[in-house]
Amino acid sequence: MRMSIPFLAMLSVVAVVRGDEFVPADADEPLAKAFSLQRAAAALDASALAWKNEQQCVQCHANMMYPIARHALARITPMPRDTRNLLEWLVGERWQQKGLRYPAEAVVEAVPLAFEDAQTTGKLHPLTRVALDKMVSLQRADGSWQWVFGAPKAFLREFELTMFAALGIAVAPEHYADEPAPKFALERIRKSAIRHPPGTALGKGMLLWAATRVEGLQSEADRRKTAEELLAFQGTDGGWAIENLIAGSKTFEDVKATDTRASDGYGTGFVIFQARNAGIPASDARIQRGIAWLKANQRESGRWFVPSFNKRPGNVLSNSATAFAVLALEACGEIKAANPP
Repeated sequence: MRMSIPFLAMLSVVAVVRGDEFVPADADEPLAKAFSLQRAAAALDASALAWKNEQQCVQCHANMMYPIARHALARITPMPRDTRNLLEWLVGERWQQKGLRYPAEAVVEAVPLAFEDAQTTGKLHPLTRVALDKMVSLQRADGSWQWVFGAPKAFLREFELTMFAALGIAVAPEHYADEPAPKFALERIRKSAIRHPPGTALGKGMLLWAATRVEGLQSEADRRKTAEELLAFQGTDGGWAIENLIAGSKTFEDVKATDTRASDGYGTGFVIFQARNAGIPASDARIQRGIAWLKANQRESGRWFVPSFNKRPGNVLSNSATAFAVLALEACGEIKAANPP
């Protein structure tokens, strides 16, 4: 199924295409001459659109974070509906005809829908309810959700996926979290987080984020402690490297944290966003250095580059990196309607 591209989406795509060809993220892409929120929006739009057209899914960090972050830039550039249309088609048609390909698919499609409903209409769309109900039904008895079987070098694993699911339940409009099944699911998640605590800084950050929405998941003092742990990974260049946040995981046993590792958009955006969620002020010197890093390291297309850790082509991890960079900028008050190009 190929859906038409709205006119506004066509305008947005210009920044990351060459002629009619989408240009994937590349380490050799030059840095932008000037920081631009418009180009960040264009990069998110074009990357999500390209993945939709090529893969018809929202996995692999290609566009699962897109609906969550893109609304932060809606005051700068209106948001196309392509990814929303894809999500509704997946839930309303493909799920019904072919079923899920694996349990995690329900999570990465239900959660973005829930966030977008909360950010737009404030109403729970019928297909969002279908997706959330399916996601809840796939929760395991220990409170977790199963990730993709044998996913190689995928640092977003079951703990992080479970926290992502918790966020979707909690942000869903019309008190969805108070209904019996979702309420029970959240109680299982609380118990699971105690029995199986996160093993990486990334997991701790996801727990912090979920705890801002799910009461009783983590205390305010513990969220502050986690934020300080994340901030402590700041590199000498002022940013953060995602590899430091996954150091020590079974998937990446060879990764060791170091303050001399080159920073990237995912690590920097993620840490700043979670620090703000924990109440660290935007004026904190560490956060200000991180914001300066983000503004100085945007690429010409508008994205922030991060190499993928698996064999998936296109460095699609850069898409989630750009999304977290945008969330960090918004959390620090850097996104305003009058922002220049």
